[in-house]
Amino acid sequence: MSAKPLTIAAAPAFALPVLFLGYAVVANYEFITGLGRDIAEMPKSATEYLNGEAAIQIDTYYKKIMPHRLPSIDVMGAARYLAFREGRPGVVVGEDGWLFSKEEFEATLQRTPDLAEAAAGVLAVRDQLAANGIELVVVPLPAKADIYREHVSYPAIPTDLERLYEDFRTVLDNAGIKTVESRAPLLEAKAKGQLFLTTDTHWTPLGAEVVADAVGTALGKGDAAYSIADTAPVQREGDLSKFIVTGGLAPLVGLGPETVVPREASAPPAASGVDIFGPSSIPFVLTGTSYSANPQWSFGESLKVALGADVVNLAEEGKGPVAPMRALLDSATLRDTPPQVVIWEFPIRYLGQTQLWNAEPAKEAAQ
Repeated sequence: MSAKPLTIAAAPAFALPVLFLGYAVVANYEFITGLGRDIAEMPKSATEYLNGEAAIQIDTYYKKIMPHRLPSIDVMGAARYLAFREGRPGVVVGEDGWLFSKEEFEATLQRTPDLAEAAAGVLAVRDQLAANGIELVVVPLPAKADIYREHVSYPAIPTDLERLYEDFRTVLDNAGIKTVESRAPLLEAKAKGQLFLTTDTHWTPLGAEVVADAVGTALGKGDAAYSIADTAPVQREGDLSKFIVTGGLAPLVGLGPETVVPREASAPPAASGVDIFGPSSIPFVLTGTSYSANPQWSFGESLKVALGADVVNLAEEGKGPVAPMRALLDSATLRDTPPQVVIWEFPIRYLGQTQLWNAEPAKEAAQ
């Protein structure tokens, strides 16, 4: 029986391991020969090998003698993406160049215990705020893979994420916690423009504006006529594309930077002269994740317009939704100038994190 010829479609699957093997041989030959030349730099005592210091020194040396290490990782990442539509752990590759956070796909694995714990955690926050005469409003954010399910390669996942969103709102409503519906307005607004970035976890300023308008509709609009305007465009390299390739290779595989146009709200003259540090002068405080904290998305700015009132943004990046809330509860802001309402932006993808409610509050001095 004759062997089957190598087809063009199968060539990437054959070529990628061969390229990797060839690179590994050359790279490690460089490492070994370089080690012989620079043996003086290597750790010598047994203690260094036992306590882990040797591993750190060898890794540093490995990087020094192989400056092509990071570019080669990018080349291999680009090749794997083009050949197999795969990235490193942390990203899920969808259709048409769309990337999704693996956290969204993991959020549905333990839905029932996550929701029970979440409801108890949010209820405790609500009660603590209520004891100080402050109202809590939770804004659950649906998953990107739910809103843009047409670009997801696994049809069951968006359905599970939709159910997770609805069930989270249901348990909060049953506990008497006020929530704002954000999923339906986002789905309705898809025709207006892109609501989430293609290669990034986050929403666009338009997506943030849509949800801000939903908050304004739910809570009512004040008398301050804030205006809003575009600022200088920003080129953003997607946080998800970095799980595949970075730098100059990204545009070559269709994962280049995306243009974001942040927005900035301006207070009317009367509101501009108000002493914001006066007693009971803060109507709204916003807390949550990078969806709120990062000025590129302009969620806090859009809320000012939608609510017709000032919004103090105390959200933080890189800490999830719980730690910033706990920092707020311990802050001087809550003690000295308590707001009327705290708006808690809460992406549902965090519900899959087993240690979510064990998050430590950030130190106020670092805010």
